Amino acid sequence: MEVIEDKNINSIEENQTISTPIDNRKYFIDYEHDKNSTIDYPDSDGELMADSTTQFNWIITIQGGLDSMFKKRTDVFVAGNLLWYPEEGQNNICIAPDVMVAFGRPKGNRGSYKQWVEDDIAPQVVFEIFSKSNSADEMLDKLKFCYQYGVQEFYVYNPLKNTLYGWYRDSNTNKGFVNVLFMQGFVSPLLGIRFEIGTDTIKIYTPENQEFLTFIEQSDALENAIEKQKEALEAEKIAIKIAQKERTEKEKALEIAEEERTEKEKLMAEIEALKTLLQNKFS
Repeated sequence: MEVIEDKNINSIEENQTISTPIDNRKYFIDYEHDKNSTIDYPDSDGELMADSTTQFNWIITIQGGLDSMFKKRTDVFVAGNLLWYPEEGQNNICIAPDVMVAFGRPKGNRGSYKQWVEDDIAPQVVFEIFSKSNSADEMLDKLKFCYQYGVQEFYVYNPLKNTLYGWYRDSNTNKGFVNVLFMQGFVSPLLGIRFEIGTDTIKIYTPENQEFLTFIEQSDALENAIEKQKEALEAEKIAIKIAQKERTEKEKALEIAEEERTEKEKLMAEIEALKTLLQNKFS
């Protein structure tokens, strides 16, 4: 299978309008009509969600990271590998983005994303993860599809080459998708997430600078946090014991000092009594 090359994906120039008609045959799904001739919109295109563990891990990491980031937003829908139908009555026109985000739509389970049912709101952000089975033509067609049907931001990551590409819709000039020339440190206008490109992989950070982590990394981080909490509790217990010991010793020292003061006062009283006795005897 052809793996997309940098020169292929960068063949779309900055500010160039993506207006080439897409080949719908690439996204054709066989369908049947029921007795009432109602069009069926399948919930599956028959394709695998991912064809490698690397691709799968990136899909669930990005989807999970975004879903977690917007967990308090009831009007943000995040999905992975969900069929998106942009036109009613056209069940042969659809794609299943690896990850998509739709602002203005409620959370909830869906078999597919039918745009006309979703107040005609298209997913505003789409992520695609490359695998060995992806071709340059396939990805460029997805890019054109997303532009044609209203996507605002489109990101492509190739973990095999550690290359990251991004496009965003130029709302000022309406000239199409603007190719982000430098993805290092780029911040998504809609999501607010930041991309950092390392030697072997990329890192994605929330606006609060929290890194998107895999489930294993989250588990490790949680275990480390629990371990540190245990260590902190043990240190606190030791500190409490030391403080209690010091307090006991201080209280004991105060008791001894009080006893010594009492003895001293008693001795002084005896001396004064003896002095008085002597004075009376020789006066």
